[in-house]
Amino acid sequence: MLATPLVSIVTPTLNQGRFIDATIRSIRAQSYDRLEHIVVDGGSTDETIDILRRSEGTYPLRWLSEPDRGMYDAVNKGMAMASGDILAYLNSDDLYFPWTLETVVDAFERDREADFVFGDAISLNDDSGRQDFYWTFPFDLSHLRTSGFLAQPAVFWRRSAYISIGPFDERLRYVADCDYWMKAGATHRFRKVDEFLAVERDHSATQRAAGSAVWDELIAVRSRYLRAGARPGPDRGSVFRERIWRRLYAVSLVTQATMPPRLRSSRWRGLLGASGFRFSRLRLLLGTIPYFGRRFAGRVIQSDRAWLENSAP
Repeated sequence: MLATPLVSIVTPTLNQGRFIDATIRSIRAQSYDRLEHIVVDGGSTDETIDILRRSEGTYPLRWLSEPDRGMYDAVNKGMAMASGDILAYLNSDDLYFPWTLETVVDAFERDREADFVFGDAISLNDDSGRQDFYWTFPFDLSHLRTSGFLAQPAVFWRRSAYISIGPFDERLRYVADCDYWMKAGATHRFRKVDEFLAVERDHSATQRAAGSAVWDELIAVRSRYLRAGARPGPDRGSVFRERIWRRLYAVSLVTQATMPPRLRSSRWRGLLGASGFRFSRLRLLLGTIPYFGRRFAGRVIQSDRAWLENSAP
């Protein structure tokens, strides 16, 4: 990989004008500026096209607008246009933090054997304003194929991996990203970084809002990777390990947050150093107590929702 690799970010979109301007701002404000942003629009009839035209020339943006066969068709179109050494896709209602690309490039440079780099995210419910930590378990293929998840906007991969694996499965409507990680994990190396890399916005128009249709497709996808005769469902052992890990992870975050900045390690350096972000250390610790801690879910993060949306003005 080059010393300053090009990062290509693909954004599929359709009538997401109320969100896409914030997505663009989050990419435009990256501390790492060797990037290209490719927006693949499915023929929006709202303000999306006006926003894209207004953004031209302000940063490395390319875009096209034409009918497509769904989100993953749009993602694959964008990937075919991309020329970066590192690839990712960011939906038009999600956000990067200003340190995201710099953190990812550094992780790839430190670990030349890694094909994929992923991290944590903040989940923002657009309807209620609720914010949650979206922590992702260190990569475990068996856990991923039975009950685990990666935060999609916080996943990046090398071009060589994409060439090897091929495009996303356009036959899937909702979970082709999950399928991609499950497929890639058998032959490619994933590295977890302890940093928040994205804001994943949840609202009534997201693909996830399709409810049972999403879960039905996910079960069908997971069934592809099961041993003959096995039934889809969570593995109790890996679920237990994840629960223990989450509690230890929370304690580690609180420990880092209580240390003077000069003594902190590189873990969560971006988020803990952000002036507009706050969380309750006590509530986070109380949340690690089994059963009792559930009452603190969604009450740990105290930052103004506007900070998340405008952390990259």
